[in-house]
Amino acid sequence: MKKVYLIAVVLALVAGFATYMFASQIAKKSTIKDADTVAVVIALQDIPKNTIIKAEMLSEDAGYFRIKNDVVAADATPAAISDLNALVDKVSKVDIYAGEQMNDYKFVGIDSEDVGISYKLKNGMKAFSFTASSTNGVDGYISPGDTVDIITYETDENGKSSAKVSYRNLRILRVSNASAQNGDERIKSYSTLTVEVTEKQAQQLYLIEKEKTYKLILNSRRDDQNATQEGEVASQTAEQTSEQASQTPQN
Repeated sequence: MKKVYLIAVVLALVAGFATYMFASQIAKKSTIKDADTVAVVIALQDIPKNTIIKAEMLSEDAGYFRIKNDVVAADATPAAISDLNALVDKVSKVDIYAGEQMNDYKFVGIDSEDVGISYKLKNGMKAFSFTASSTNGVDGYISPGDTVDIITYETDENGKSSAKVSYRNLRILRVSNASAQNGDERIKSYSTLTVEVTEKQAQQLYLIEKEKTYKLILNSRRDDQNATQEGEVASQTAEQTSEQASQTPQN
């Protein structure tokens, strides 16, 4: 008789546990069904660190990403990315693995200081660094993204001096600077400026730095109408400019 009671108790416990588990599953499914969901971009394959995300990588056929529309809001990662277009021209800061949710912490803009200069260069262009002080470099007011002209000064074998604009609109990629304190005034000075150039321009700039006196002219970022092409070689001398100005009719 005791065995019968014992078996009955065991069966009752098993039945109770099974009922509990069944009810829990129903409750869980009901909760998920009723939960708020969000769209999140999911990686479909592994993507190495320092990969530039191009627009062509976002198409469905490319197989890099897709949007999952039914992610439970509570399960979405902080700063989750829901728009594929938000990834264009971003650089992966870490290795990304298939199935991962994409968020803002995994990427950085290509123009960010955290991205290497090689990623900022246009196709076929090089980076060239040259010495620039506050004296010949617009007194510390040059910033990445600015464009500058380069004026060179030289004296020929006859002792005649001339100045000319050798380059126009060289794009500044990076500024290496140091600061000093003079009383209450904080003075910024450069050690080097890095510009975007062609290989031939880099060779010519190297000769300018080694053999000539030069100064930089900072261009306005608002002056787009009359802007010449970036990195254009300018051959007009100060003497020619003065001569042309004297021939211009006055109103």
